[in-house]
Amino acid sequence: MTMRAFQQGLTRRQAITGLVAAGAAVSAAKPLRSETSWGRVFIFNTAPEPLSLELNRQKLPEIIGTARDDYYIPDVIAIDRSATPDALVRGEFAQRNRVAVNYKGHSTVYEIEIDPARYRFDQDIQLYVHRDGLVILQNGQAMPGSVRQLS
Repeated sequence: MTMRAFQQGLTRRQAITGLVAAGAAVSAAKPLRSETSWGRVFIFNTAPEPLSLELNRQKLPEIIGTARDDYYIPDVIAIDRSATPDALVRGEFAQRNRVAVNYKGHSTVYEIEIDPARYRFDQDIQLYVHRDGLVILQNGQAMPGSVRQLS
């Protein structure tokens, strides 16, 4: 191979690498779905101990409870919402959800049903988890009848 052929090959390789990098940057900049069209569920661990959750057959990241000597700040994770009627999409909050809550030595399963006519999917929800139950809110208002304890 001549030096010129080597340089042309190197230039092509550099160009392809640059295109791949540019494509990756553009893909990363565009969300898969519009942030304005889907809400999220912010799940708060209100206890000062670690919490593990399973949402619709998908294990979620552990939420570490944060206790300090003088004050307490709940830890939080965010989960995408889905307009799917059943819990078909693993790890996303659908209209009907099965949530397993596991604190050390304590486990409970809940069914959470979101009525899309009353609670729009383009708005965020806050889910506060504690050892004795769940509280679910949208726009600062409780969502009565949405949570049912199964075990």
